[in-house]
Amino acid sequence: MRRAPAAWLAGAMGGCALGFAATAQADVSLSTNVSARKVEVGSQFTLQLRVSASNNEQIGAPERKLPGGITASGPSIGRQSQINIVNGQMTQSLGISATWGLVASRPGTYKLGPAGVQTSDGLKSDRAVTIEVVPEGSLPPPPLAGQPLDPFNMMRGMGLPGFPGFPGFSEPDAQPSQPQLPELPDEFKIARPLDPLAFLRVRALPRKVVVGEQVTLSVYAYAGRGSFEPGMMTEPSRDDFLAFNLMEDQHQLSGYQFELEGQRWITAKISEFALFPLKAGKLKAGEMSLSFVGRGYSKDPKGLRRTSQPIEIEVVEPPLAGRPPGYRVGDVGRYSLSAQVEPREVPAGGSVSVVVKLEGSGNLPPSLLVPERSGVHFLEPQLVEQIAPRRGEVQGFRTFTYVVELAQPGEQDLGEVTLPYWDAKGRVYGVARAALGSVKVTGTAKPAASLASASITQGPRLKGLLTPAPKLSGTRAEPVHYWPSRPGYWLLLFGLPLTAVLGFALSDLAKALRQRLSARRGSLATAQDQALAQLATAARANETMASANAAERALVIAIERATGLKARGILKQDLARVLAEAGIARELADAAAALLGRCDQLRFAGEAVDLVALATEVRETCQKFGARSPRPTPSEAT
Repeated sequence: MRRAPAAWLAGAMGGCALGFAATAQADVSLSTNVSARKVEVGSQFTLQLRVSASNNEQIGAPERKLPGGITASGPSIGRQSQINIVNGQMTQSLGISATWGLVASRPGTYKLGPAGVQTSDGLKSDRAVTIEVVPEGSLPPPPLAGQPLDPFNMMRGMGLPGFPGFPGFSEPDAQPSQPQLPELPDEFKIARPLDPLAFLRVRALPRKVVVGEQVTLSVYAYAGRGSFEPGMMTEPSRDDFLAFNLMEDQHQLSGYQFELEGQRWITAKISEFALFPLKAGKLKAGEMSLSFVGRGYSKDPKGLRRTSQPIEIEVVEPPLAGRPPGYRVGDVGRYSLSAQVEPREVPAGGSVSVVVKLEGSGNLPPSLLVPERSGVHFLEPQLVEQIAPRRGEVQGFRTFTYVVELAQPGEQDLGEVTLPYWDAKGRVYGVARAALGSVKVTGTAKPAASLASASITQGPRLKGLLTPAPKLSGTRAEPVHYWPSRPGYWLLLFGLPLTAVLGFALSDLAKALRQRLSARRGSLATAQDQALAQLATAARANETMASANAAERALVIAIERATGLKARGILKQDLARVLAEAGIARELADAAAALLGRCDQLRFAGEAVDLVALATEVRETCQKFGARSPRPTPSEAT
């Protein structure tokens, strides 16, 4: 009995690894596909149901209706969740694919389905599909085993029910000629089989990267006992990574045959993801499982289950040498910025729109560095993005729309928006820039607050510098010694005022230095209070990006007040050790380093966290740093 060609690889395997983006307007959507509209009696074909739903929607087990004369096995179910970040808000969607293997026992026209799932609103079903079943031998044979073909059915085109060359798989009297095998691509080549029946292999390139650099993770299936059907399959593990499915846009996977150690194998790439590490360290990824269902693999209907071994990826931070100011760990790729400003003339107190477009490849950051100018205030931006894998690389764009308030009249130079980044391919830092130009602000300037003039303290007047009247004598006039003729007169006349002035100057200088030191400490305390206030406001508004930025700013200031250290200039993996060496309790040092790492991860991945709880934890940590006696910063010491 000859089976019909199974052109359902993209459905059975691609659907298991496919993430569906759900929007708030479409809670649940379904689509049904069948691998062939015309099949032979006894030939297996597949029915697949795909479901996409928002993450808060409860989805039950897939259901399907079949007429008499059709038997089913399965389903094999794949799941995928996906995170989207728009305007700083994170949404999560869920995708499910269910695949049934079907066999018809008699000719006729059959209606399959409808298939559906249980939702919170009840059963939601898709359309039914119609197929035609013809007698066995009515259809032309499928094509020969040229590549690429369906790797799970590629040998069926040779007119044999199984895989030739193994006892029990070829018909006794059949003497088929072996086809010439095509060249096996390098990514599929192996030195030796990991198992004589079937196995999974994981490959990651590159194996040593920086935080935020793309790692391409691929998983391959190898079958040594002929054609098989895919059973239950899980997705590869990828904790501590931001993931993009690279196989979503592939309509068909490539399968290959090759010989190794006298045995013929079938291999196919079954999963591929672009991974972006969220932190430094030795991270593991790639553990997944697949069931090989078919003759020669297992008598269990669920098939022969095989699990891949995870591989270790070494992740470090980019070097400190040459790191530009404002660089944030995780901003890795190649980027460009462009900007538009409208209008170019506004009244004092008005605002303009600044639209900045970030384009490039890699991990596109969710925030930019905006200029700081007196009288110019940038509000939080609105984000629109389109980011997707293309030719094995994640790329796309994000647009940031800012409302910029202008308070001071005159020709206002808005400066430039920048994005420092690490170019992983060139192994150098770069800075993307977009100049915003000038805006004419009309109107009258607000009168500046008058400053109270400082009173000048007069020194005490010099006494006794007048020449006294000479005394008269009855007999002889004694010589009169006038003050100007004495040596000390001129020294007293000019030296005493100079000494007084110098004393006043030294006193004022010491006072200014004390005020400067006090103001420095006070400015740090004020800046910390402002950062904590901004953190509380952003957390209550559930603004992830603003919360992460404010939390990081508060922690960095608290560390500087307590130790004099600039935390931004210390590698994250070294921060806890450096703080401990500076006299900070190890528990507090570890907590601060962990919180700063969470801030990076929030900006990077936008994961769902309790922002109010995070704000409370940051405030308590800052208070613990504040309990220490403030040390002068290096700038204060000078």
